Amino acid sequence: MKGLIFTVLITFIFMGCSKTVETINIIKVQPKSKISNMVLKIPIAFIDKGYKNIETQLITNKEDFNKFLKSVQKEKSWNSRDNFVEIIKKSKIDFSRDNFLIYTFQESSSKVVIAVDAPISDGNNIVIKIGKESNKKVKKDKIVYYALAYKVKKSADTIIFNNGQEKITIDNGHKDKKDKEDR
Repeated sequence: MKGLIFTVLITFIFMGCSKTVETINIIKVQPKSKISNMVLKIPIAFIDKGYKNIETQLITNKEDFNKFLKSVQKEKSWNSRDNFVEIIKKSKIDFSRDNFLIYTFQESSSKVVIAVDAPISDGNNIVIKIGKESNKKVKKDKIVYYALAYKVKKSADTIIFNNGQEKITIDNGHKDKKDKEDR
Protein backbone atom coordinates (compact mmCIF):
# COMPACT_ATOMS: atom_id res chain seq x y z
CA MET A 1 0.00 0.00 0.00
CA LYS A 2 2.86 2.37 0.90
CA GLY A 3 4.46 1.53 -2.43
CA LEU A 4 1.32 2.49 -4.34
CA ILE A 5 1.01 5.84 -2.53
CA PHE A 6 4.73 6.50 -3.10
CA THR A 7 4.38 5.71 -6.83
CA VAL A 8 1.39 8.08 -7.18
CA LEU A 9 3.25 10.88 -5.38
CA ILE A 10 6.36 10.46 -7.56
CA THR A 11 4.15 10.51 -10.68
CA PHE A 12 2.50 13.78 -9.62
CA ILE A 13 5.90 15.35 -8.88
CA PHE A 14 7.25 14.44 -12.33
CA MET A 15 4.06 15.64 -14.01
CA GLY A 16 4.32 18.97 -12.22
CA CYS A 17 7.96 19.41 -13.20
CA SER A 18 7.55 18.53 -16.86
CA LYS A 19 7.56 21.42 -19.29
CA THR A 20 4.73 20.63 -21.62
CA VAL A 21 3.67 23.73 -23.46
CA GLU A 22 0.47 24.05 -25.38
CA THR A 23 0.00 26.92 -27.73
CA ILE A 24 -3.45 28.19 -28.52
CA ASN A 25 -3.77 30.62 -31.36
CA ILE A 26 -6.54 33.11 -30.81
CA ILE A 27 -7.59 35.06 -33.84
CA LYS A 28 -9.69 38.08 -33.10
CA VAL A 29 -12.11 38.88 -35.84
CA GLN A 30 -14.30 41.93 -35.72
CA PRO A 31 -17.87 40.92 -36.45
CA LYS A 32 -19.29 42.59 -39.53
CA SER A 33 -22.74 42.71 -38.01
CA LYS A 34 -23.96 43.06 -34.50
CA ILE A 35 -27.01 41.32 -33.08
CA SER A 36 -29.73 43.91 -32.74
CA ASN A 37 -30.86 45.05 -29.32
CA MET A 38 -33.80 46.89 -30.94
CA VAL A 39 -35.87 43.74 -31.38
CA LEU A 40 -37.00 40.85 -29.21
CA LYS A 41 -38.46 37.66 -30.69
CA ILE A 42 -41.73 36.54 -29.16
CA PRO A 43 -41.73 32.71 -28.87
CA ILE A 44 -44.91 31.81 -30.77
CA ALA A 45 -45.26 28.49 -32.60
CA PHE A 46 -43.41 28.75 -35.92
CA ILE A 47 -46.01 26.73 -37.87
CA ASP A 48 -49.77 26.87 -37.50
CA LYS A 49 -52.53 26.58 -40.07
CA GLY A 50 -54.23 29.54 -38.38
CA TYR A 51 -51.53 31.87 -39.72
CA LYS A 52 -53.29 31.74 -43.09
CA ASN A 53 -55.81 34.16 -41.50
CA ILE A 54 -53.15 36.73 -40.57
CA GLU A 55 -51.28 39.14 -42.80
CA THR A 56 -47.87 40.58 -42.03
CA GLN A 57 -48.49 43.71 -39.99
CA LEU A 58 -46.96 46.22 -37.64
CA ILE A 59 -49.14 47.28 -34.72
CA THR A 60 -48.15 50.56 -33.08
CA ASN A 61 -50.78 51.08 -30.38
CA LYS A 62 -52.74 49.20 -27.71
CA GLU A 63 -56.15 49.69 -29.37
CA ASP A 64 -55.05 48.06 -32.65
CA PHE A 65 -53.30 45.32 -30.66
CA ASN A 66 -56.53 44.52 -28.79
CA LYS A 67 -58.49 44.50 -32.08
CA PHE A 68 -55.92 42.09 -33.52
CA LEU A 69 -56.24 39.72 -30.56
CA LYS A 70 -60.06 39.81 -30.71
CA SER A 71 -60.07 39.00 -34.41
CA VAL A 72 -57.68 36.08 -33.84
CA GLN A 73 -59.88 34.70 -31.06
CA LYS A 74 -62.86 34.60 -33.46
CA GLU A 75 -61.00 32.68 -36.19
CA LYS A 76 -61.40 28.99 -36.84
CA SER A 77 -58.93 26.40 -38.14
CA TRP A 78 -56.04 26.97 -35.76
CA ASN A 79 -53.82 24.25 -34.34
CA SER A 80 -53.17 26.18 -31.11
CA ARG A 81 -54.92 29.57 -31.18
CA ASP A 82 -55.27 29.86 -27.40
CA ASN A 83 -51.55 29.27 -26.89
CA PHE A 84 -50.73 31.89 -29.56
CA VAL A 85 -53.00 34.51 -27.91
CA GLU A 86 -51.64 33.74 -24.43
CA ILE A 87 -48.01 34.11 -25.52
CA ILE A 88 -48.73 37.38 -27.33
CA LYS A 89 -50.54 38.79 -24.27
CA LYS A 90 -47.70 37.74 -21.95
CA SER A 91 -45.13 39.53 -24.11
CA LYS A 92 -46.04 42.77 -22.28
CA ILE A 93 -45.58 45.24 -25.09
CA ASP A 94 -45.29 48.83 -23.88
CA PHE A 95 -46.57 50.75 -26.89
CA SER A 96 -44.94 53.97 -25.66
CA ARG A 97 -41.55 52.32 -26.46
CA ASP A 98 -42.28 49.29 -28.64
CA ASN A 99 -44.31 48.11 -31.62
CA PHE A 100 -45.63 44.61 -32.28
CA LEU A 101 -44.65 43.01 -35.58
CA ILE A 102 -46.03 39.76 -36.93
CA TYR A 103 -44.43 38.48 -40.12
CA THR A 104 -46.24 35.69 -41.94
CA PHE A 105 -45.27 33.65 -44.98
CA GLN A 106 -46.04 30.30 -46.54
CA GLU A 107 -44.30 27.51 -48.37
CA SER A 108 -45.87 25.12 -50.82
CA SER A 109 -44.27 22.02 -49.32
CA SER A 110 -43.82 20.62 -45.84
CA LYS A 111 -40.44 19.24 -46.99
CA VAL A 112 -38.82 22.71 -47.01
CA VAL A 113 -36.41 23.37 -44.13
CA ILE A 114 -36.62 26.94 -42.82
CA ALA A 115 -33.95 28.61 -40.66
CA VAL A 116 -34.27 32.09 -39.16
CA ASP A 117 -31.11 33.98 -38.15
CA ALA A 118 -30.86 36.27 -35.16
CA PRO A 119 -31.82 39.84 -36.06
CA ILE A 120 -28.82 42.06 -36.81
CA SER A 121 -28.45 45.82 -36.79
CA ASP A 122 -27.62 47.75 -39.92
CA GLY A 123 -27.61 51.29 -38.62
CA ASN A 124 -31.14 51.96 -37.42
CA ASN A 125 -32.47 49.10 -39.53
CA ILE A 126 -33.01 45.52 -38.43
CA VAL A 127 -32.20 42.70 -40.84
CA ILE A 128 -33.55 39.18 -40.35
CA LYS A 129 -32.32 36.51 -42.74
CA ILE A 130 -34.55 33.57 -43.49
CA GLY A 131 -32.90 30.62 -45.15
CA LYS A 132 -34.72 27.80 -46.82
CA GLU A 133 -33.62 24.60 -48.40
CA SER A 134 -35.72 22.01 -50.14
CA ASN A 135 -35.19 18.73 -51.87
CA LYS A 136 -35.79 19.48 -55.56
CA LYS A 137 -37.26 16.01 -56.05
CA VAL A 138 -40.02 16.69 -53.53
CA LYS A 139 -43.38 17.27 -55.09
CA LYS A 140 -45.66 19.94 -53.68
CA ASP A 141 -47.82 18.32 -51.06
CA LYS A 142 -49.49 20.98 -48.92
CA ILE A 143 -49.16 24.62 -48.04
CA VAL A 144 -47.45 25.31 -44.71
CA TYR A 145 -48.10 28.61 -42.90
CA TYR A 146 -45.33 30.25 -40.84
CA ALA A 147 -45.20 33.29 -38.56
CA LEU A 148 -42.60 35.20 -36.61
CA ALA A 149 -43.53 37.73 -33.92
CA TYR A 150 -41.32 40.49 -32.57
CA LYS A 151 -41.38 43.33 -30.07
CA VAL A 152 -39.57 46.15 -31.93
CA LYS A 153 -38.24 49.37 -30.41
CA LYS A 154 -39.92 52.43 -31.90
CA SER A 155 -36.45 53.90 -32.52
CA ALA A 156 -35.79 51.36 -35.29
CA ASP A 157 -36.46 52.68 -38.80
CA THR A 158 -37.20 49.51 -40.75
CA ILE A 159 -37.27 45.76 -40.38
CA ILE A 160 -35.99 43.85 -43.41
CA PHE A 161 -36.73 40.18 -43.95
CA ASN A 162 -34.28 38.71 -46.45
CA ASN A 163 -34.86 35.19 -47.75
CA GLY A 164 -32.07 35.32 -50.33
CA GLN A 165 -34.47 35.83 -53.23
CA GLU A 166 -36.28 38.95 -52.09
CA LYS A 167 -36.18 41.53 -49.33
CA ILE A 168 -39.40 42.50 -47.58
CA THR A 169 -39.02 45.91 -45.91
CA ILE A 170 -41.43 46.94 -43.18
CA ASP A 171 -41.48 50.56 -42.06
CA ASN A 172 -41.51 50.76 -38.25
CA GLY A 173 -44.16 53.47 -38.06
CA HIS A 174 -41.86 56.32 -39.10
CA LYS A 175 -43.53 56.83 -42.49
CA ASP A 176 -46.71 58.16 -40.85
CA LYS A 177 -44.64 60.52 -38.67
CA LYS A 178 -42.73 61.79 -41.69
CA ASP A 179 -45.96 62.38 -43.63
CA LYS A 180 -47.36 64.43 -40.72
CA GLU A 181 -44.12 66.44 -40.46
CA ASP A 182 -44.21 67.20 -44.20
CA ARG A 183 -47.71 68.68 -43.96
